[in-house]
Amino acid sequence: MKRLRRTRLLALGVMALLFGLIASPTAQAAPAKTAAAAAATDCAGSWDGKTYWAKSPSGANGGGYARTYWDSSTKRNCAKFWSSPYDGLASHITLYLYSEDSDYAADPPQEHPANYHYYAGPLYTWFDATGQCIHLGGSLVRGGVTYRLSTGDIRCG
Repeated sequence: MKRLRRTRLLALGVMALLFGLIASPTAQAAPAKTAAAAAATDCAGSWDGKTYWAKSPSGANGGGYARTYWDSSTKRNCAKFWSSPYDGLASHITLYLYSEDSDYAADPPQEHPANYHYYAGPLYTWFDATGQCIHLGGSLVRGGVTYRLSTGDIRCG
């Protein structure tokens, strides 16, 4: 019985994804690759193996997650924030990448807001990040609940 339920849930998720792509022209197109493969393509460099989870108002992990990458040839960090699971049920996904001096980049940019359903990013540091920390912030809405992403200093050095 459990297998049948999972299969139905998967089918519903796929149908929701397809419906979202057809019904919402502003929605991001779903990549043909897995989320991890898409990150490797979109963010140059290496992932450090850490996942930063968005938190619900009660403090539970869920809703979405971010990952960061370091490109030693360009000396830049990159970040991406996904809806989780990758089913298109989240909305209003935003990602902020902050420098040590609190300057930041945002996706979507505040002057051009969008309603992302799958992910935000990639966002790259605009400076040589060697020896400098960054931190991430962001949010997404899933099932009427707003999940918040907030990290301390990460990728220092």
